[in-house]
Amino acid sequence: MSACPSFAAMAAVRRLLLTLAALALLAGGAAAQEVSRDPVPELDGTWVGLASAQGMTLTIEAGRTPSGRFLDSNGTAAEIGGGWRDGGLEFLLNFPGRPVFARAVPAALGVQLTVITFGADGAPMAAEARILAFVPEGTATPVQPGLYMDPPKRDDGESDPDVFLASYQFWPPDGVMRGFSQIGARYRTMIRFHPQVHADVLWKLCGSSLRRDLIAEALRGQGASCADVTATVDRLQDEGRFTQWKSAVEAEITRMLPAVQCARGYIVRESVCGPASQRIAEAAVSLETVGTTLAQWR
Repeated sequence: MSACPSFAAMAAVRRLLLTLAALALLAGGAAAQEVSRDPVPELDGTWVGLASAQGMTLTIEAGRTPSGRFLDSNGTAAEIGGGWRDGGLEFLLNFPGRPVFARAVPAALGVQLTVITFGADGAPMAAEARILAFVPEGTATPVQPGLYMDPPKRDDGESDPDVFLASYQFWPPDGVMRGFSQIGARYRTMIRFHPQVHADVLWKLCGSSLRRDLIAEALRGQGASCADVTATVDRLQDEGRFTQWKSAVEAEITRMLPAVQCARGYIVRESVCGPASQRIAEAAVSLETVGTTLAQWR
């Protein structure tokens, strides 16, 4: 269970939240508000999430003493209390073992909610900070796209690992390299535990002109080289078996995505995360490598 956030941690997370809110404002997000501790009537009502907040609901009663309810995409509810500060509503969501600090402010089409979780030590997890968009309940919205996104065009930055897994097969090699470098070592390790996916990612990485050091890292201990991966995929294409290769890749991505999304905190259901964690643990001690996977495709 996560430790209760300390006063210092709460102060640190508030500074981070205000920084994120300010950046969003510069990008055309929330409308400017005077510094005040008064209620913000524009926040009153029920709001439904868009994009990464899809499936979430935010209900706020914007009286002098605010109240309300937050329902996440897993169906887990948390009560909203907190207080008004600097033109927004700040509150702590006490999800089981996962306290989340949040700040809600009016946005052009609804509500902008900036959230950050706390780690097991009670310290704010800056890398997990997110800005979520909500619109009034009943608003007609287009069907939300899947996880696919265009490839990163910059060498720096951060990519979501689940978006990477859903998208990399459609990206050129340099885009895959940028995305792979930006998902973080933790998630690159999870990919290594799934050698069919790892081999497919390597097929793209080996064609990139960027970050040869990262290719060497990805190949370490795999019992295969770029030449081995490329030769295998080329042969499967010549034999008309490339579709089978891709089907095996998709099946393994489907198995590992819940573990990735649980690790991100995007999914918190024990019924999903428990089995996903067990599968990762089993994969971690498996002797399967890219080399043994390529051998299965002879």
